[in-house]
Amino acid sequence: MSTKRVLAIHDMCSFGRCSLTAAIPVISAMGHQVCPFPTAIFSNNLTYGEYTFDDFTPHMNEFMDKWQKLGFTYHAIYSGFLGDAGQIAIVLDAINRFASTHTLVVVDPAMADNGQLYPVFKPDIVTEMRKLISNATVITPNYTEACLLLGEPYTAAVPTTKALTEACEKLIAMGPEKVVITSVPAQNDTIKIVSYDTVTASFDETITDRIDFSTCGTGDLFTSVLTGALLNDFDLHRSVEMATKFLSYAIEYTYQAGSDPREGVQVEPCIRKLVDMMK
Repeated sequence: MSTKRVLAIHDMCSFGRCSLTAAIPVISAMGHQVCPFPTAIFSNNLTYGEYTFDDFTPHMNEFMDKWQKLGFTYHAIYSGFLGDAGQIAIVLDAINRFASTHTLVVVDPAMADNGQLYPVFKPDIVTEMRKLISNATVITPNYTEACLLLGEPYTAAVPTTKALTEACEKLIAMGPEKVVITSVPAQNDTIKIVSYDTVTASFDETITDRIDFSTCGTGDLFTSVLTGALLNDFDLHRSVEMATKFLSYAIEYTYQAGSDPREGVQVEPCIRKLVDMMK
């Protein structure tokens, strides 16, 4: 059996673990080949306040043309943080060129948090992202991003299970087969992750402790584990549980190590834990 390939469409930060430098070690450890497709190349992640970067947009079509000519195929296409709304058309082109009926298409609509768009984006990112999620198998918005995609106001109040189920159903109606909403406000210093699978017509909630350590790349890490687990034929809810447990473990490890939060989660020492979870 050949190793499954993941076309990972994210930015690349040379320093500070996020995007591709979070996805590559995790998905590789889970037994799959990661084929990086950078949207931009950064000297370091944005949490340092200053950086230099090169937009990779002018080269992305050239890469896809060559892959088509060479007959490359992928078992999954996984998109995360994009440089701007214009790059969504490129991701849609990649899906059109390389996705078959059996290809897992994972979209992390990484564009907002804590009730607001990231400063690097304009409001048009939301409109374009709705087009992208309509072509996905699985989407993993955080609670803020889910509200934006649905055109509903964000509030930090704890939502009811009924409201979350309805939110998932509305997102499903926009195109994807499976929805995972992360960072949902919950009671007593916890965070909730909800998942909805149309294949099994099932809704599930996972609750984990909130760790008082804010760092970058946590969403990238979560969705990367989720992608690897789905490719290993775990069902959606089991994959969410695995991603949640591993992310909590890795954040706690990083916090206890006294690491600079700007460097991201110390994923490397935690890989063995992830491998053990798959047994």
